[in-house]
Amino acid sequence: MKKIENKSLAKAILKPGSVLVLFLILSVVSGVLASPHFLDFEYILAAMTQYIELGIVAIAFTFILISGEIDISVASAMTLSSCFAAILYNYGLPMGLVIAVTLLFGILLGLINGALTTFTKINSLIITLGTMSLYRGLAQILIGKGSVGDFPEWFVGIDRTKVFGFLPLSIFVFIVLIVIMEVILKQTFFGRKVFAMGTNDKVALYSGVKMHKNKLVLFGILGLFTGIAGIMQISRYGLAKYSLGLGGELDVITMVLLGGTAFSGGRGSTIGTALAFLVVVLIKISMTLINMERMIQLMIIGLLLVVTIIISDRLHKYQDLNS
Repeated sequence: MKKIENKSLAKAILKPGSVLVLFLILSVVSGVLASPHFLDFEYILAAMTQYIELGIVAIAFTFILISGEIDISVASAMTLSSCFAAILYNYGLPMGLVIAVTLLFGILLGLINGALTTFTKINSLIITLGTMSLYRGLAQILIGKGSVGDFPEWFVGIDRTKVFGFLPLSIFVFIVLIVIMEVILKQTFFGRKVFAMGTNDKVALYSGVKMHKNKLVLFGILGLFTGIAGIMQISRYGLAKYSLGLGGELDVITMVLLGGTAFSGGRGSTIGTALAFLVVVLIKISMTLINMERMIQLMIIGLLLVVTIIISDRLHKYQDLNS
């Protein structure tokens, strides 16, 4: 009996989510040591708005990774969407129409990745490695080395607009999207197909899952979310620039893997990704408070990603052996 209880306790502790809890504790402790004002609620909310676009992209990225695919062009697609929106507005289109067209443009970018992956049958990592550079290059061609701004007053400052008197609008949008996507993932037939594709694509295919169609839909959804993030990016900065979001794909992948999504697919949760987003933000706040240089911050996030992948892989294998 004691052996069974110990085994159950070990399984509970050695869950992928336990890594997230560990890093959450470490991020809070390091933040408090960095500054006594670290746990100020308003300060944390303000800091979250600086990375919220990547958090939004990470929600849809979770679906892609669960399905067994990956897209490392997301940060470039987000920035290309923001540059595209800026050019449209400067050509005289009303901002409302610019937003709608940019969301469609984001979907198109996602569908390009999806189509290249599904129809060429080349690994999505290779495909999106190419489109990552392509999208960033197109953004620079559209904008040049400078920046484009002068957007309507009502549009600029999404991070300063409050919902319920205290919650930044960008974070409110983030929360709403988490709830919607978590319901889709866990409570719908489409969500079950996403898990099936990542668990065993051949079994999913023989079970009647239309792999090409569903993967195109998933890449399209991710494209939509990069479009939303691109719009929010130019609203927060008040300008578009091709270099914005540079290296953001590293943060997105870290959030999703740290949130418990298996790199090999078949497992994951948008709630876990949302909590991991908070952990990454807290770590970045801590590094900023001690005036750490940006390159060192990138190095630490990269190290966190490597550690997360290794631990997550070992925990998922342990779960498989003991399930």
